[in-house]
Parts: sequence; C-alpha cells; structure tokens
Amino acid sequence: MEEPQLAAPSTVLADIQDMLLNTPDVEVFLEELARHSAGMFSNSDSEVYCGITLMRQRTAGTVASSSERARRLDEVQYAFADGPCLHACREGTQVHIPDFEKDNTWPEYNEAITGHGVRSVLAVPFPLPDDTSTAGLNLYSDRPNAFDAAAVQRANDYVVQASKGLQLAILLAQHSQTAANLRAAMESRTVIDVATGIIIAQNRCTQEEAIELIKKASSNRNVKLRAVAQAIVESAGGGQVQTYFQ
Repeated sequence: MEEPQLAAPSTVLADIQDMLLNTPDVEVFLEELARHSAGMFSNSDSEVYCGITLMRQRTAGTVASSSERARRLDEVQYAFADGPCLHACREGTQVHIPDFEKDNTWPEYNEAITGHGVRSVLAVPFPLPDDTSTAGLNLYSDRPNAFDAAAVQRANDYVVQASKGLQLAILLAQHSQTAANLRAAMESRTVIDVATGIIIAQNRCTQEEAIELIKKASSNRNVKLRAVAQAIVESAGGGQVQTYFQ
C-alpha cells in the first residue's frame, strides 16, 4: 500500500501561513488545520480522520475535526473524559494504540471506539510555550496497525512544523480577547462617568457621592453598575452612550 508522503517543511509552513491569513479566528483555523492534517496522512486505500483538541486551564476548549465522522469519534472520547488525545494534551506525551481490540488502556473507551469501527489511533501533543494551553493532534484509522514507525515519525515531524502556526493562532486569539475586554471596560467606564456627571449636576454633590449613589442603586436593584448608569443617562435624555476610539 502506498504510504502518504509528508510535504517538505517549507510547504507545510506555507500552507499554514495561508490558513492563518484566510481564517477569521482560531476555531476556523483549527478546522482548516484538521482537514489539512487528515489529508497529509490519508491515501487512496485508507482514510485517516483527524481531531484537534485545544485545552486551556486543563479543560477541553476548542475542538476541531476534519469531518463529521472525526467529530463524532472525538465526542466518544469526551464522553469518557479521558482517552488518547486528552491524555496526550494533559501529559504532553505521545499516545499510540496500534489495535484497540488488543489494548486495554481505557477499557470502556476502547469498547466504545471499536464499536464505531476504529481500530488504531495516534495522538501527538503540540509543543506550546504557554503553560495555560495545551493541544493535541488525534489521528484515527479503521485499520489495525495503520501507523507504523515511519508514520509515527511523520506525525511528530508534522506537529513540529504545524506548531508555530498554532502558537500564532492562539496568540492572536488571546490578543483579540484582551482587546475586546479592554473595549468593554472602557465602554462601561464611559457610561458610568456620564451618569456621575448627571448626578453631580442634579444633586450638587461631589463625584465620590455620585458614584456611591450609583453603587447603592446597583446593589439595591441587583443589577450591574453599567445598567444603572445607562438608565440614569437615558432618564436625563442622553440616550445610548457610545465610546469613541480614535
């Protein structure tokens, strides 16, 4: 049987750079990477299904799959809260099961996954510098002994080649989330400042006294500070407050 050939490192990196440029967020990038990975290890005689798990704070977060079947196979693993890819992510070690019917590492999971026709799996962790994030590449096959020593080496080489793209995608996602949080905080601060000014004008009080009034209203009504501030602004005829970013 013809073995799939791993593309040169420069080709893999170029493919991943294109994915990063053409995908809007880390979830979409991971889906593209999963499909790319499956294609790298499949051939005309044997299809390989790929799942990618991204864990943050040791909890499974973003999950990507090369196909609907790959997604279902990953869900079997998550139902047991453990398995090859989750173990690879958590422990940072490769997991290779040549034949589930001859393996007893996870008895209940093994029985469930063989019920889906899967006979072998290879899970390889992605090297990530961030201690709060881990990831793993999960390759499934319906054939026993689908991943020989050469295939295992190709998978490890591929993960090394793909890891920088994954690291960049995670970094971009983190920066995007930080920017979104900062924007939300600034918008809340703006409406609270406007409400404070209205109370000062209406009650001829200090800024500290005005803020304390807003806090008391928030506590008494059990609503967020921003919601109380927005209600004050609207009652004064100010409408919806917007924060302008130059």
